[in-house]
Amino acid sequence: MSTNEGRDLYQDIWERYVEGDDAALSSIYFDFFDMLLNFGMKYSSDRFLVEDCIQNLFVDLLKNKQKQKPVKNLRFYLLKALRNQMVSEQRKTKNLLPSEGPGETDFRISYSVENSLIADETDELRSRFLKMITEDLTARQKEALYLKFNCGFDYTQISELMQISVESARTMIYRTLKSIKETFGTTDHSSLLFLSLFNSRNSC
Repeated sequence: MSTNEGRDLYQDIWERYVEGDDAALSSIYFDFFDMLLNFGMKYSSDRFLVEDCIQNLFVDLLKNKQKQKPVKNLRFYLLKALRNQMVSEQRKTKNLLPSEGPGETDFRISYSVENSLIADETDELRSRFLKMITEDLTARQKEALYLKFNCGFDYTQISELMQISVESARTMIYRTLKSIKETFGTTDHSSLLFLSLFNSRNSC
């Protein structure tokens, strides 16, 4: 087996950054900026706040490169670091609802359903489905679903991001999916509705 098999594509760049190559950190910044901005906007509608958090994240990396450890998954590392920055800024500026726990945020996301995927579905069902996903679910439920299905994170990663136990993350997602299935059933149409929400345009 190759020693590089399963290795994050950016691990070599990260190692160069840790060794003092500022150009490597610049490369990471430009390669990940759009993804980080998209992710951060799920936690605040204030683009300037999100951009400030991204800038602060990379300023911290620049200042503390000698303290950094090897990173197996740079994408996850940066998203987690940005989320922590967002939570910290939210508490200081109070731009969002007050957090009730150490990992809680006012997570927000807008979903749309491709009409071409459900052309024979009724507008009423589509509206009910979107309303439940975007309005009836709690911020924590929406965030958990987003991290699981849009970002593709496993339960361990979700638990780290949301600062809850792995079991709590698993239970939250299971119960949320169960509630959706109980409301809309498991027909082909309802399955298409669900799957169409988690398309690449909403990926982190």
